[in-house]
Amino acid sequence: MKRFLVITVMAGVLGLQASLPALGADPAAEQQLISVLQSGSTPQEKDAACHLLKRIGTAASVPALAALLTDEQLSHSARYALESMPAPEAGAALCAALKRTEGLVKLGIIDSLGKRGEARAVPDLAKLPADTNADIAAGAAVALGQIGGAKALSALRGALPAAAEPVRGAIADGLLRSANRLLAAGDRVAAAPIFRQLSGPKEKAHVRTAAFRGTLLAAGDRALPMAVSAIEGNDAPAQVAALEVARELPGPQATARLAALLPKVTPAVQLGLIEALGQRGDPQAAPAILPLAKSADPLVRLAAITALGVLGDASAAPTLLEACVSENPVQQKAARQALLVLHRGNVTEALLAQVASTKGAMQAEVIRTLGGRADAAVVPRLLALADSGDAATQMACFRALAVLGDAPQVAALTRLVLEAKSEVARGEAQAALAAVCQRAQRRPGRLDAAPLAKAVVDGTASAEGRAALLQVCSGLVDPQVRAAMRTAAQDTDSRVRTAAFRAECDSRDAAFLPDLLTGAREATELAHRVLAFRGYVRLATEEETAKQAGKSPVELLGPMLAAASRAEEKRIVLSGLASVADPEALKLVAPMLDDAAVQAEAAQAATQIAGAIGGAHRELAESVLKKVVAVATDPSRRQAAEAILKQIEAMSDFITAWQVAGPYRETGKDYAALFDVAFPPELPGAKDIAWRLMPTGADPNRPWLLDLLKALGGEQCVAYARTAVFAPNEQPALLELGVDDGVKVWLNGKLVHANNVARPLTVGSDKVKVTLQQGWNTLSLKITQNNMAWEYCARLVQPDGTRLEGLQIDPNRAQ
Repeated sequence: MKRFLVITVMAGVLGLQASLPALGADPAAEQQLISVLQSGSTPQEKDAACHLLKRIGTAASVPALAALLTDEQLSHSARYALESMPAPEAGAALCAALKRTEGLVKLGIIDSLGKRGEARAVPDLAKLPADTNADIAAGAAVALGQIGGAKALSALRGALPAAAEPVRGAIADGLLRSANRLLAAGDRVAAAPIFRQLSGPKEKAHVRTAAFRGTLLAAGDRALPMAVSAIEGNDAPAQVAALEVARELPGPQATARLAALLPKVTPAVQLGLIEALGQRGDPQAAPAILPLAKSADPLVRLAAITALGVLGDASAAPTLLEACVSENPVQQKAARQALLVLHRGNVTEALLAQVASTKGAMQAEVIRTLGGRADAAVVPRLLALADSGDAATQMACFRALAVLGDAPQVAALTRLVLEAKSEVARGEAQAALAAVCQRAQRRPGRLDAAPLAKAVVDGTASAEGRAALLQVCSGLVDPQVRAAMRTAAQDTDSRVRTAAFRAECDSRDAAFLPDLLTGAREATELAHRVLAFRGYVRLATEEETAKQAGKSPVELLGPMLAAASRAEEKRIVLSGLASVADPEALKLVAPMLDDAAVQAEAAQAATQIAGAIGGAHRELAESVLKKVVAVATDPSRRQAAEAILKQIEAMSDFITAWQVAGPYRETGKDYAALFDVAFPPELPGAKDIAWRLMPTGADPNRPWLLDLLKALGGEQCVAYARTAVFAPNEQPALLELGVDDGVKVWLNGKLVHANNVARPLTVGSDKVKVTLQQGWNTLSLKITQNNMAWEYCARLVQPDGTRLEGLQIDPNRAQ
């Protein structure tokens, strides 16, 4: 028993809550804590007991706690326990202690009585606002305000006239608290005289403001004329309060009366009124606010412009447009935002009318606004303006069309590119056309590229325009466009030929790979050869290209490497190979370590590839890295290769090459429940599972650690990992796992281990005896995620724990 008591007390001393459920469940626990209070225990132990009694104490503990209330060292601890205890005996104990204490101890008792809202203490507290100790007097006033009720209120109102600061401020605060409580309860009649009492000139400004605010809220139908009078008047606290309440006054009549004040008051008051009218959300205030958008006061102008966006209608558009061409950037930004959110009336028609009646910068601003409002109905008008407007108008139209245009505008924009009269206009039209084509292309069947393809090969059109269109073509994957680009590459005009070649080099279309390979081999101009190499390598290393071409990046890069005769060309191919985590890529790079002209780039590529595949292809990676160390002249390259070698050695026993799928979830189920839910990766014959290569460990101190949280993210979910292990012979082995959190293991489709648990990772915590069949074995894991870290590691060793030689790992062979 004594040991239990010591543990309990220490839990409180250290702030530990783990033992509280046990305490609450044991009726004897409270008596043990009471015994501490009544014993010769140290003050620290008694303080800890008080903290625990605050949580579990009942009326039984009140006498022991009450005995400490007069103890200067432990009074705080005792009242801390009593002030929140629901037992009425706790309040009675504090009331009794109020009469037996002085100074800081008494002040603490007063504070606890206020927090409890202890009405029984009011008669004694009511005497204290006149106490000679200002702290006691102020504390009592605050407590009376917290407790409330007629008697407390009467005591505070009676004490106010004779009180001086700081006690007067505390009494005022107590009265305000009480009056606002009455107001919230709907008793305006009782609240009003209290607010009036606090509105006199003796009170501080913040008290008068709060009091007049309460007076207005208690005034009912009289609130509006009172607020109007205060706003027009010179009493600053009343004016501030009226402006605060203005947003809450009900009805359209209030909006009309308040809006009518705008021309009569100072700019400072105009600011407050505009803010209040904006928050009221009543559009009938807009006509009164509109003239202030041109006020001489910059702050008033800004406030009016912002409010018009919320309250105004189409008639505010001309004024806001004028503000848009202001030299003041803050005002300009506010006006542009107001035009974007303006929604009452036919704003689009009003803006279009402005287009017809304005020119230059103002017209461009209108067009900018039309584009920003994203109303596609204005597109035909924008196209017409782009055809006939001045340079500024054209530019604005093209930028708006880039946002609003779609497939039907391809033909018109194509024509505008061809007919552009300046390089700037042509560039803007081209950018708009490119944006429209890209947007339409993302929705299958929307883009009809025929107008663009036809224009590219139109020998009667300007060469500059056709060259600009070819840049647009480079972003499209379309058979008509592809044919047009190839035709343009044979054009009689050298400018068109060059533009077509550059477009092929920039293309996202995998069908151009043969063209680029031919260009790399046959181009007579050095610059064109380099462009072809760069374009080909970029395309060949994109995931989508491999799908389109039906070949791996290595298969695609091999011919280009063979075509590279100059060092610069080889460097370009090496940069592509470096990004391909494939043993075949490393085999292509390895011979280039003997080429002095590109040895540095080959070493960098080899190190990068070896680091990515070292876990699955250890022998190849090690042999190439050792060659890098032997031939590299740059110390930093040698160090990088040596670091990867050390990492591969550290990972040698671990399986670090995996494919991963997930995360998988089900609504309402946590990690433990998900453990037994069969998701597609564990269902026979399931298709369309998005397996992807698991990133290797990024922690140099633990390179074998695989971080699912970084790769997948999430909580209360599961993921699946799989790989294939080649064994030269059938043999027993020991699979050692470290997993955060739970794990299921299948070997060749057979469940061999299951552990549903939440835990941090410990290397080798789960040991599973398995038998590897001769040849390739598929190893699959299901790993649950509770929260925080989500990681795993795995290795295969001999049953006695020694290294298992001859294994190969290849996740691509997993089934």
